[in-house]
Amino acid sequence: MTGLDRVVRLAGVQMAMVPDRAANLARALAMADEAASRGASLVVLPELFTGLYFPQYPERAEFLEWAEPIPGPTTAALGRAAARLRVTLVASVFERALPGLTFNTAVVVGPDGSLVGRARKAHIPDGPGYAEKFYFAPGDSDYPVFDLEPGGVPLPTATPTCWDQWFPEVARIAALRGAELIAYPTAIGSEPAYPGMDTHDAWRTVMRGHAIANCLAVLAVNRCGTEDAITFYGGSFLAGPMGEILAELGPDEGILEAELDLAAIDRARTLSPFFRDRRTDTYGPLLTRGGGPAR
Repeated sequence: MTGLDRVVRLAGVQMAMVPDRAANLARALAMADEAASRGASLVVLPELFTGLYFPQYPERAEFLEWAEPIPGPTTAALGRAAARLRVTLVASVFERALPGLTFNTAVVVGPDGSLVGRARKAHIPDGPGYAEKFYFAPGDSDYPVFDLEPGGVPLPTATPTCWDQWFPEVARIAALRGAELIAYPTAIGSEPAYPGMDTHDAWRTVMRGHAIANCLAVLAVNRCGTEDAITFYGGSFLAGPMGEILAELGPDEGILEAELDLAAIDRARTLSPFFRDRRTDTYGPLLTRGGGPAR
């Protein structure tokens, strides 16, 4: 392939949600349509984009009724849109796997409308404003990497969700499994218990670090707007393999658009052969809770 052949156009839909769930779905798909009309071949939606961020309301059983199977109504709507637009869609669904067993799940839908796969959120937060453990079981999908070809360009992609983005182990596993892009559907904003704290810069910095340490691209797509006690700060961005910000949004609704030259990933991995120099024989403490000797 030539360098030009290795360029893919990506987009992220940064949006504020309203109580009307059907309106949220329609708005998201309309923004995906706009992104596709501008040339995007892969479009990522925010975490739990069809409704308000209900985990800020702890232990409200009525929200469990929002869970749906996969395949189900939302993935069907995504499939119809992806096939019509000829794009790959990454979206976040409140999945009902079994009665009493629900997950926070990223789905990947191909440009033919088929369900390529799913990645269930592995790390589940539980704190003021983000009480997700009542609603979601820890994911069991083992950090998949999907062999996507948006616009005909091979782009192995991992799709962890939100809190997963803080854990370097997740990004490293994705890289070791061949990912060149990590796309994170996200819902993060203000901290109700710490009103003076702003985590936006830390959030962006940790993912730029993942991009650098693994020589890949990172796309984070966040919600925006205020929902009761939380103001989601938007700030969606695409970082390249040297941590460089290729595109970013501010706090308001919008479509993040950027071209990613995958040849830059090859250059970064040649410059920084981190995978060659890993000392897996010394990493046993990573498999313990407190860093003690591995058993």
